[in-house]
Amino acid sequence: MFTPSDVPTTVPMSDPNVTHPMLANLLAYWHQKRGQRAMPARADIEPAELKALLPHIFMVDVEYEPFRLRYRLVGSALVDVLGQDIKGKYLDEMPLLFRTFAAGAYEEVLKVRGPCYKEVRGIAAYFRVAYRRLLLPLSTDGQTINIILGAIFRD
Repeated sequence: MFTPSDVPTTVPMSDPNVTHPMLANLLAYWHQKRGQRAMPARADIEPAELKALLPHIFMVDVEYEPFRLRYRLVGSALVDVLGQDIKGKYLDEMPLLFRTFAAGAYEEVLKVRGPCYKEVRGIAAYFRVAYRRLLLPLSTDGQTINIILGAIFRD
């Protein structure tokens, strides 16, 4: 599992090749909000500016002592897919299949300290899994990632 000591001190700024147009717009928005900083803060993100994306957006609080990830915000499209609202729940409280896909993704964004995009298509535990996901770090102090902003679209 990820630990705070795994955090690199440099921030790579090479963007992933985001093929989904709405996720590409979110990535451009994140860059606009960060300006010259490594990453924007949660206070920089204006929900009204992301109106078309809101059903697909989620935010995950990163707690370091002890290390846990908690769903702060979950858009209605993700709630529909999951069949439940997971707002306020911790990742370690979620079903195993969900944790399997989510934990590695969150660890990646914490290690990369920049945008992480993934296209997933396959079968897992007899379920067809097909989605595109963008994860973006947010930081109040410009160094410590305290929120992961994400968006997901099913294919």
